[in-house]
Amino acid sequence: MSQLNFNRPDELQRDCVDDFFEDFRDAYEQCENTLIELEQHPQQAELLHGIFRVVHTIKGNLGFIGLFSLIPLLQSLEDVLDDIRKGHMAYDSALCDVIQLTLDRTQQWVEASIANTAKPLTAASLQQICQRLTGLTSADERSREVRIRNILGLLDPEHPQALAITDDALPDSVAQSTAVESDLSESSAIAACRRLLQYYGIRMDADLEFFIQLIPALEQRHPRWLGRTARQLFLVLEMNRLSGAKVDTVQLAVAVMLHDLGMSFLPLNMLDAQGLADPAQLSVWMRHADMGASLVASSPRWQDAAAMIWQHHEHHDGSGLPDALEGADISEGAKLLIIADAFDNLASDGDSQEQRKRSLIKALQYVNSGSGTQFDPDWVAMFSEVIKLHKQHYQR
Repeated sequence: MSQLNFNRPDELQRDCVDDFFEDFRDAYEQCENTLIELEQHPQQAELLHGIFRVVHTIKGNLGFIGLFSLIPLLQSLEDVLDDIRKGHMAYDSALCDVIQLTLDRTQQWVEASIANTAKPLTAASLQQICQRLTGLTSADERSREVRIRNILGLLDPEHPQALAITDDALPDSVAQSTAVESDLSESSAIAACRRLLQYYGIRMDADLEFFIQLIPALEQRHPRWLGRTARQLFLVLEMNRLSGAKVDTVQLAVAVMLHDLGMSFLPLNMLDAQGLADPAQLSVWMRHADMGASLVASSPRWQDAAAMIWQHHEHHDGSGLPDALEGADISEGAKLLIIADAFDNLASDGDSQEQRKRSLIKALQYVNSGSGTQFDPDWVAMFSEVIKLHKQHYQR
């Protein structure tokens, strides 16, 4: 698999890590100098562009050395920098410290991975930092200041502006959001997927253990993604079971868990379906399938899963992307994935029970109306059978 084994590094892996650190040190030094300049000249757009490019480069390099768990952190920081350079958020000394401390912790995390020692942040803290960094982009000025101080507290409890995270310290809307997030915590997301894999007879091994650990970080990229991996795993694996296991179950499960891995590399504002209305963004958005498939395909064991990921936006009638494949030319697993994606995106919309009920009806109509065009008719029939069999589950 593509992740480096830090416990037993071979010469090639050591070279990769050495190259990463050499590039990281250069990037970090460049960032430090630019941050100092920005404090003196906060309106200079080119300085902000420079930091954005550096963070983007570091994020990509983390993927090359297999530290995917850190990518959401850098992506969240990138979202903040993008907001600052667009003028939606004012740059100040507190944000300067957030940027510098985030890069500090990134470096320390990589060093700890190599030395097989304790990480500078717990998984829960890392997840909270990502959530709160992303939340800065939609927060009002008052709550943004509190969020920044919370982030500083997570990055460095001794920071003079650090604020401990309590529900009392946050505005009501933020506290409610935190309560929802904690209900879908890292452990529950992983546990739900583990139970499903066990139920469908899939035995855990080193590869699957690594893949399943990526799920919480991926789901935290967007509020509507919370719990989606388990939902899609159940739907896809149940459809496949009813078909008599037409698709290899293990390859299919891996494709479900990782088909949106490339989304971690995209800006936050492109994760909404509305972003596809802009033709200029479509080609950028479609790269997520290429990125995800390429990472998975780096292991000879997962070639079938990689093909499913690459093709999961192809349409039955040949109108899909990226290769306009049709019918029998499309991987059976990809045909399942596109149905699960479309259904879940619509069915999980809404906060109240009444809204979710309307969303479920809309999602069912959408999938059935796409039979023979966007979706394979045989799999749509299997999808309908799953919904009938588990009607009570989907109506909750």
